[in-house]
Amino acid sequence: MTLRVLPAALLLPVLMASCAPVASLLATREEQGPPPRQAGPLTVGETWTVGGPIDGRSVAATIGIQDLVDVPGGTASVNERDRLDAFAAGREGFGLARYDPDRRYLTFSWVGTGNTTYVCEVTTLLSLPYQGRLTTQRGGQTVATGTCEANVSR
Repeated sequence: MTLRVLPAALLLPVLMASCAPVASLLATREEQGPPPRQAGPLTVGETWTVGGPIDGRSVAATIGIQDLVDVPGGTASVNERDRLDAFAAGREGFGLARYDPDRRYLTFSWVGTGNTTYVCEVTTLLSLPYQGRLTTQRGGQTVATGTCEANVSR
């Protein structure tokens, strides 16, 4: 009878060692916490480079996705109040990304020099870099149109 118990006792350390990688993997996943919030192609922690030719020159902006918040018609990287304040004040360098899940549109907006607003609207989210339509706005009026490209840079 001791001969039957002995092989099982020898296998116990081997079985316990085989569980260690699974336990380690589960512990690592718990320590990392939940995945970053996403809205369409936008993920918290990303940085996007957006720009293109318009009105005879090239414009570009770098837009960081520090957070994603619910706004009317979708999700944006800043809330509506901050967006309205920044664009009304002409805060040069301010930018945001917005995703509309109903239309599957991705829009990047930023304030350039001279209180000029640039808007890159991507309506086809096939593959990076995304291609879209770039507009320049002053005083709420579109004054020029061009093309834009948006790509995750980090």
